[in-house]
Amino acid sequence: MKNLFILLAAFAVLVSCGPKYSGSNGQKTQKDAEKEFVSSLSDSDEQAVLALADECMGKLQAGQVDEAVDMIYVLYNDVLYRKSDTYTAQLVSRFKMFPVRSFERVYYAFSTEGNNDISYTYIISPATSTESAQTMKVMFNPVFIDGHWYLTLKDAGQSSRDLPVEKQIHELAPAPGAPRLNKRPE
Repeated sequence: MKNLFILLAAFAVLVSCGPKYSGSNGQKTQKDAEKEFVSSLSDSDEQAVLALADECMGKLQAGQVDEAVDMIYVLYNDVLYRKSDTYTAQLVSRFKMFPVRSFERVYYAFSTEGNNDISYTYIISPATSTESAQTMKVMFNPVFIDGHWYLTLKDAGQSSRDLPVEKQIHELAPAPGAPRLNKRPE
């Protein structure tokens, strides 16, 4: 009888320590959040965000670096902020040092309000008779808050469809919180 009790206690400990995925306890999963968000988007939502990203890239190509950089926000811990002066200066410097001569949208994918992909490659130095064109990549993370799209840039800590599957957010992970604007208290 004592051995049976020990065996049952050990089994209970193992079961309680096993992997827990949201969804089994009623919490929304990443997969559920993606399905809900993507199904809520209309063709005009898609066209609006692509036009916004294309406009930013077009301004960069036209040499309107300050105006293009002004279109970019920062998402941190599900809160959308205006860029700091330091970050703004870094972006301006980056796009002046590596100017956009021409660009091409590689792909886009929608996931949740705060995590989406719009990927571009752009030529910084055209091809010559002896060298291939030099290109760079930029990945926007468009954020959808209160019916409006805001452009942010992807950073290394954000999931993307561009990453290997094992480095993407697992579909059964808890759904992220909805992003919100950084507003001063009233």
